[in-house]
Amino acid sequence: MWGKKVGSILLLISLTLLSGCWSRKELNELAIVMALGIDSVPEGYEVSAQVMNSSEAGGPSGGSSGSLPVITYKAVGKTLPDALQRMLSTTPRILYLSHIRVLVFGEEVAREGVSDVLDFINRNHQLRTDFFLLVAKNSKASEILEVITPFEHIPANSLYSSILVAHKNWAATGKVTLQQFIIELERGGSNPVMSGVQLKDDVSEGGSIKNLQTITPKSLIQHAGIAVFQKDRLVGWLGEASSKSLNYVLNEVNSTTGNVTCEGGTVAFLITKADSSIDIKLNPENEPEFTLNLKTEANLTAIQSTIDLSKTSSIENIRSRIEKKFIVNIKRDIKEVQEKYGSDIFGFGEALHRQYPDIWRSYRKRWEDRFRTVKISVRTSVTIRRIGSVIQPQKRELELK
Repeated sequence: MWGKKVGSILLLISLTLLSGCWSRKELNELAIVMALGIDSVPEGYEVSAQVMNSSEAGGPSGGSSGSLPVITYKAVGKTLPDALQRMLSTTPRILYLSHIRVLVFGEEVAREGVSDVLDFINRNHQLRTDFFLLVAKNSKASEILEVITPFEHIPANSLYSSILVAHKNWAATGKVTLQQFIIELERGGSNPVMSGVQLKDDVSEGGSIKNLQTITPKSLIQHAGIAVFQKDRLVGWLGEASSKSLNYVLNEVNSTTGNVTCEGGTVAFLITKADSSIDIKLNPENEPEFTLNLKTEANLTAIQSTIDLSKTSSIENIRSRIEKKFIVNIKRDIKEVQEKYGSDIFGFGEALHRQYPDIWRSYRKRWEDRFRTVKISVRTSVTIRRIGSVIQPQKRELELK
């Protein structure tokens, strides 16, 4: 009996010593930030925060009050923390940054350098590292975050989803998280990239609900290739074809389409699998020479030609043309990046670092200059898996009748 009383007393004493959740915040005290935009201004930084309007997030036109599901707040400060603090003069709640889906840089601030922004993000305990980084091509980040988008009620979610879909099925965009960018930035022998976005059509209509009240929205956000960085500074852009070439080299292609000319017509194909590797050999002067090996599998999806697909030679002809196209395009795009930007976004220097660490030491400090002239070859191997349920092209069938 006495033991039970002692146990109860000890339990009560321990409960009084337990601390509560000192950092607890109620949901109705927080403004959940879904996207951040960073722009350069003479005073420092202009920060745009796309905040979810939780009471109106059920539909694109909001709830009973008719307001929009998101609100974008802006503030200017010498530093990012300063701008975010100044934003509290207009926001009715404390900004909560743990649910950010995308961080958008204006092109101007990206060209000046993003290291200061990354320093703040790394130090902030609220921010995770799995959100996507984007650059607003030829525009400010604030303009991107002011556009109301279809399908997704919250524009930040739309941007996040479109990056995933486009990267998986188109292969002409990047899918770069904060963590990936920092790894590439700190790693020797490679430079980082970001995906680009831009505004399409009438920008002035983008922030109004009227933008969604027509079959064709007046303003849309579209992907704009890949932004090339030299360390932490934006130095240029890759178009659709060059972006695909980059993703082939980086083993980032899941599925994409292409076409080749054949017998006076066009043959379209779907890439279903792509794997790449880099071989390195040293020439007689002990200098590295690189070979990119690309293996792909493809299905034929459209035959706008009179080619006879019942012949093995015809399939071999198509396969050979696809291989040659890969070699020509990838070599051209790598050469363009070498000569125009001198930024090793492909990771050839990193491959040299892994395979020949002793050789790499002599190149490490001058790799950016050496990369401009290093010899890079391309080898490809294409396997055609399927040609479709209909063997002969419709054009050939009509000619035989």
